[in-house]
Amino acid sequence: MTYKLRLITSSIGWGGLERNLLVMAQWMTKAGHEVSYAAVEGSPSWNHAPTFGVTSEAIPHHPRRATVLDVRRWKQLAREADLVWIRAPRDLDVASRACRQTGTPLLVQQAMQISKPKTLWWHKRRYRTVNAWVSGLESLRAESLKNTPLHAHQTHVLPLPLAPRWFDASRMDAQSARRQLGLAAPVGVTLVGTVGRLDPGKGQRMALRALAQLPDHVHWLFVGDNTVNNGVDEASHLKDLATELGVAGRVHWLEGRNEVLPVYDALDVFAMTSHAETIGTVTLEAMARRVPVVGSMAGGTPELLDGGRGIGFESRDVRDLARAVQEVLAMDGSATAEMCGAAKKHAMKSHPEALIPAWNDLVHQAIQSARTT
Repeated sequence: MTYKLRLITSSIGWGGLERNLLVMAQWMTKAGHEVSYAAVEGSPSWNHAPTFGVTSEAIPHHPRRATVLDVRRWKQLAREADLVWIRAPRDLDVASRACRQTGTPLLVQQAMQISKPKTLWWHKRRYRTVNAWVSGLESLRAESLKNTPLHAHQTHVLPLPLAPRWFDASRMDAQSARRQLGLAAPVGVTLVGTVGRLDPGKGQRMALRALAQLPDHVHWLFVGDNTVNNGVDEASHLKDLATELGVAGRVHWLEGRNEVLPVYDALDVFAMTSHAETIGTVTLEAMARRVPVVGSMAGGTPELLDGGRGIGFESRDVRDLARAVQEVLAMDGSATAEMCGAAKKHAMKSHPEALIPAWNDLVHQAIQSARTT
């Protein structure tokens, strides 16, 4: 059975949250549903939609507290759909109000951790409206149940999606990938990499300090641009810090890019250094490409690396990050293959062949349940 699905975001940023929602719009369209994607006109999400084969319609960029006009527009969108689907936390208020007033079921794909209790009266009203709350990890589901008025029957666990190309077995050899990227890393260099926005909370400063404790043959690749609109030129700060630490010659920089698959093929180790990453699509991407992963034991990363799928280090601990990298580099070939094999097996849960049927079942369940209540 197919439905009219409305995926909506008022986010004006561009990152994993927005990209993931577009992937889901693309997948649900291919699954046969009538999908419409509403975004702020001119936003990165709006501009990227055509590359996902998705047509956008316009919504206003509302403040944290939505206005009457905002709710009116969302009500119009909800009234024309069988289900409203959101991902941005800032949209829960306006989406719940629109869906409560139209009777349209609401699906929320959790994008952030919920570390503080949400127990005020308006929290209860918002969360009561949610028909399906989808977490990407069991630990996030447990946290949501603990800190919100959600009930177990409202909550589900489905991993974040990855396109089939991430699982292609024909991986480019590291030197070829480095040449394709234009990296000046000499032959024999061990390359550790970090992919994501350059931001004080993403741990790149810690990575540089860890690099200063690692052998000279270890280099570090940073792929990403400054976080927009936070007033911090993190790229300049990081380059100054690399010079101060005496490691500038062992650091490589690439601007953010849509096609990052060759980046993983160029790496010997992937490092998730963020101080509190909710899930980290980039970690899943590295796992799918069979790149050994070291990750901060914060946010959702411990669950991703559980069961021997990677090496953890204490969040914000420079020395422990250096230790984790050295531990990976000291592993023999069979141990590395075993770890990467376990990681790829886990990442396969994000393959569309596994995920699309599960999402179809959940969408059907949410809509039919709402129609019978």
